[in-house]
Amino acid sequence: METRDERERSVAAERRGLRLLRSGLRGLLLLWAGFWAWFVVAVSLGEAPAPPWWIPAAWLASLAGLVVLCWRWPGLGGALLVAAGLWAGVYFANGGARALLAAPAVALGLGCLALAFGSRSIARAAVVLLALTLSACGCLVPQDPADLPYRTSSILRHEDGSLRRAFLVEETELEGRPCRRWVWWYEDGRLDNFELAEERVVQSHAFPAGTRLFLDREGRLAHAWLARETLVDGRPCRGKWKIDTAFHPNGRVKAFFPPEDLEIDGVLCTASVFHPVTLHPDGRLRQCKLARAVTIAGRTFPEGAKLTLDEAGRPVDG
Repeated sequence: METRDERERSVAAERRGLRLLRSGLRGLLLLWAGFWAWFVVAVSLGEAPAPPWWIPAAWLASLAGLVVLCWRWPGLGGALLVAAGLWAGVYFANGGARALLAAPAVALGLGCLALAFGSRSIARAAVVLLALTLSACGCLVPQDPADLPYRTSSILRHEDGSLRRAFLVEETELEGRPCRRWVWWYEDGRLDNFELAEERVVQSHAFPAGTRLFLDREGRLAHAWLARETLVDGRPCRGKWKIDTAFHPNGRVKAFFPPEDLEIDGVLCTASVFHPVTLHPDGRLRQCKLARAVTIAGRTFPEGAKLTLDEAGRPVDG
């Protein structure tokens, strides 16, 4: 029979374990939320045009709210974190999002549930996970064969009933372009944006597979999220992480983020995900952050300054 001293040692050991679990979970939670907060800010500032302010604000508020709930009320926070992770795994149907966003959220949520429930936490957390999984699966709309090649549960329509957004269950050619994953359309049925299923030349530019292309309402190339670093219009453009490359209506590069400091028209431009290099429609430099001082038309601009040039190459203010 267990003695009083043994019971006290067992309780003390359990408390130490819970303290270690709490500290570890808080550290990992801050690391996970901090990474995604940085990612949201970096992508929002790096995109051109920038997304509406409420989108990054909603993401940051949600991340902060989950951290606070898990910190103060691990039972409630853990349940919400598991639910959020399951939702992210269903909604963001790609390996990167599931590995870096959804899976850590579910794991951290289960850890918070374990912290809240104590010694029987693992079994209870497993029951919660199973229930949430079944609930999430039950919310998915059964696949209607008439909706193929689109996943029925992913279809979103405009007010007139035309397709607005849908997820391709298999690679499909749309308007002569090989597409995969999420596709968006304008109200008139023309493609808005899509992900290339294979390398393809679009408006004289060769884009790698996995690149998401955005078209304007006239069907012209407007933006691209390159799948990897790519030479576009003779300019080395940074890829991955939804870093934007923008285009003029004539097809020339309008704005991009070089992976390394780049000299254009005698000006050395800084490589940054926060300060794009912008060009005039003829390809001449319009604006950049200076990687070194430069003197133009009798005016000297120091390293780190933002330089703006008109179409004739003369400095202008703003």
